[in-house]
Amino acid sequence: MHKGLSGLLILGLFLALLPAAPGRAGGLEQIPDLARQYEGQSKAHVGVHVLDLASGKALADFNAQTPLIPASNMKLLTSAVALKRLGADFKFTTLLAQSGKDLVVYADGDPTFGDPVLAQQNKTTIYAAFDQWAAVLKERNITQVEGDLVVRMGIFGVSGPHPNWPSDQLNRWYAAPICGANFNNNCVDVSFKVAGGTVSASVMPESRWLKVASTVKVGKSSAWSHRFDKTGTALTLWGTVDKSSGEPISAAAPNPGILFAVTLAERLALAGIAVKGNIVAEADPAGAAGPTAQETVLARYESPLSAALARANKNSLNMMAECMLLRSAAAKDAPATWETAAKIATAVLKKDYGLDERQFTVDDGCGLSKQDRVSPQCITTLLCAMSSCQALVDSLAVGGKDGSLYKRLTDEDVVGRVLAKTGTVTGASCLSGYVTGKDGKPAVAFSVMVNGSPWGKKMSAHDLQDGVCRILVEYLDQKQPKK
Repeated sequence: MHKGLSGLLILGLFLALLPAAPGRAGGLEQIPDLARQYEGQSKAHVGVHVLDLASGKALADFNAQTPLIPASNMKLLTSAVALKRLGADFKFTTLLAQSGKDLVVYADGDPTFGDPVLAQQNKTTIYAAFDQWAAVLKERNITQVEGDLVVRMGIFGVSGPHPNWPSDQLNRWYAAPICGANFNNNCVDVSFKVAGGTVSASVMPESRWLKVASTVKVGKSSAWSHRFDKTGTALTLWGTVDKSSGEPISAAAPNPGILFAVTLAERLALAGIAVKGNIVAEADPAGAAGPTAQETVLARYESPLSAALARANKNSLNMMAECMLLRSAAAKDAPATWETAAKIATAVLKKDYGLDERQFTVDDGCGLSKQDRVSPQCITTLLCAMSSCQALVDSLAVGGKDGSLYKRLTDEDVVGRVLAKTGTVTGASCLSGYVTGKDGKPAVAFSVMVNGSPWGKKMSAHDLQDGVCRILVEYLDQKQPKK
């Protein structure tokens, strides 16, 4: 009897010494304690800020005024700028026109054109808009383009990746370049089929003008590489794969305007409409003014800003954010550049949202640039100002349910209560957004930013961020007890 009691006492003591799961005990005072613990374990820099949306009162503050690398939390700033400059009801509008013998596309910087996720949601294909255009041409008895197929993309004064993006990652899907005419997230999706000891490669989007040369062989592992030529119309694949592809692998296309153009040409050809002239992607700023009086608009394609917002924020798609930033700065007489877009965004964030310009620096729109800086306080100030903007709120990932948070915050009492933007680059891990009350409406705005190691001895940056969210859910539930 004595030994059994002793064992129970020892077990109880052992359990008492174990660290509590982040966010499972204590009140708001636990938030700075967790941040301090993480800094001690990891030697990282941590910033945390929490605002009560009803009162504007700060509920937690830990190094909140320090500008840090925001990673994809930068997309929150970009979204706010785009919504202010363009409006929540804005639609990207791409026009198809006839200009003499030429068929001309006036691109509007739409990043959602041919987006595979949106196509799936709409139960269509990435080629749907092009096929609709082909149908319009056939209705007009246009079965041949005697001149050139011209894609005018001068609405942006840039074409390619941002100059401050990591040069060793520019072939990755998340670093896809942008221009005024975008298609399929500016990537080609590569798939391999292994049969009879040989490997066949295929790419999407499909076009006879996009040539693929593959020497990929069967091997013990999947270790293949790719390279485009300078025109962006010839893709070389080499290396090994050990089995057929489960899902296609996306590779950034270096010339997205050409990808748009040759895909359109292919869909026209499949519809029996031949292009006799050249296929041209043109970045002349004169094209940003739109069709002239002598040109005939044949068709248009519209896509709401809300679609780009959701892809940028729920799924953290970088090219969506970059196009939104540039489009918000574009004017007919002044195509957008990285410099003008950053300058305009800075002015909007300062004047319209009240951000302290000493606490943020805009370099790109998505956060892939290490030159971006934002303080946690800036982010919560912005989120507080945007809390009634349903377009922004709806674009955020929902904890335990969708987007980049679908595998996080899955606890029964927390799932669905966190609406936020994740952010991860080498050396930075951030989470910022809202925690909702029992009524499902945002009640607090929070930002938890980690620069340095994403791993401590006893917790990760994700543990810290999710722990803060759990504390806030518990705080709100205690503040608003069940009836």
